[in-house]
Amino acid sequence: MALIGESSLKKLPSDTFCVLPFMHAAVSPTGSFRVCCNSNPKNNKIWKTEGKEYKMFRDDINEVWNSPDYQKIRKQFIDGERPETCQRCFREEDAGIRSPRIGYNEKWWKDDVQVAEEIPLDIRYVDIRLGNLCNLKCRMCNPWSSSMWVKDWNKIVDTAELAPNEPLSDEDKDWMKVLGEWPDRKQTGVNFVEIAHSIEEIYLTGGEPTLALSQYKLFDYCIENDLASNIRLKYNTNLTNVPQKMLDYWKHFKRVQLNASIDAVGDRDRYIRYPSTWEKIEENFDKLNSIPSVAIQVHCTVQVLNICAMSELFDWIKSKGIADDQIYLNILNHPESMNIRSLPIALKNLAQLRLQDYLHIPKVEDTIKYMWAEDWHEKRWTEFVAFNNKADELQRGNLLDVCPEFDSFV
Repeated sequence: MALIGESSLKKLPSDTFCVLPFMHAAVSPTGSFRVCCNSNPKNNKIWKTEGKEYKMFRDDINEVWNSPDYQKIRKQFIDGERPETCQRCFREEDAGIRSPRIGYNEKWWKDDVQVAEEIPLDIRYVDIRLGNLCNLKCRMCNPWSSSMWVKDWNKIVDTAELAPNEPLSDEDKDWMKVLGEWPDRKQTGVNFVEIAHSIEEIYLTGGEPTLALSQYKLFDYCIENDLASNIRLKYNTNLTNVPQKMLDYWKHFKRVQLNASIDAVGDRDRYIRYPSTWEKIEENFDKLNSIPSVAIQVHCTVQVLNICAMSELFDWIKSKGIADDQIYLNILNHPESMNIRSLPIALKNLAQLRLQDYLHIPKVEDTIKYMWAEDWHEKRWTEFVAFNNKADELQRGNLLDVCPEFDSFV
């Protein structure tokens, strides 16, 4: 039986099938090849038989593409299995929600996608995260995705009650110091050249991708080889930085889509995405939204800190002339202590009440269903409170100043 949203697709090889491992490559901020950005971060890497991760800056992408690990996950999808690393999508589908897997299948499943365990290198969609360089320290983030977290991470997570968040080892800290260098290494460029002629879309996120100077080397190759006009660019950006150089490069590409990462309005957004300035975010949003060749969406990471204030964000989005179908709600899965399933029942009730007038917005009703599908409060809430209190100490913040609904729950 086909899952939600799949009725309009051509026949898929199985009900659990995901097209991504057959035409997509994903590279993490550390340069590791992984299944995709939605897979479980604890077990989503593509591994060599000797137990090392395949790296974009070290290994030949032709070897990676048909490695035993890649072939294994392709076989699982062909056979109708649910790969362990893909639990996020299946968790959402089990709650009646349209998952990223379904969206990817609708966008990328075509007759000419080759389906087998071993297939030719024909990558059409590449998600490449050019290091962890970032200018924000978002509450739900970590040092592998934000350089701003490296210094303070162990001050927060290196305690018994926060064991689910792993502290950085000395080796990790040394690695973080050079994390931004791997995109400029020779093999990174060699691998990009190998796949550039089949690429239809490049997805850049972070870190903060607008800070990644290495993107321009990739763009130069595409422009010089007459490829850019056939390639779409997609960014996830925190809207704190809009360099003119980047805007000038965009003119060469087929289309640019900006996914504006905004989680709340005003002080609450600054609290979540510290130390952003709301006035600067709004200014840059207006600037980018006025460029005809740029399609802008609002991508909101739904979590415990903003679920009760989504109505304010939706009203702000409407005031900017953004259509409802250009709002994307990304349910935070990790860390689980900030997942909306971890909320106390009273706060879940409040969130549902405040969202009742916004059920017409895509995925709002699904988000409510997901929230209620399981109760993680007893298991995770004390972890959230402990982590957030330590973060408040470091950032001189006060949860109740921006989230007054949490009074009596922390």
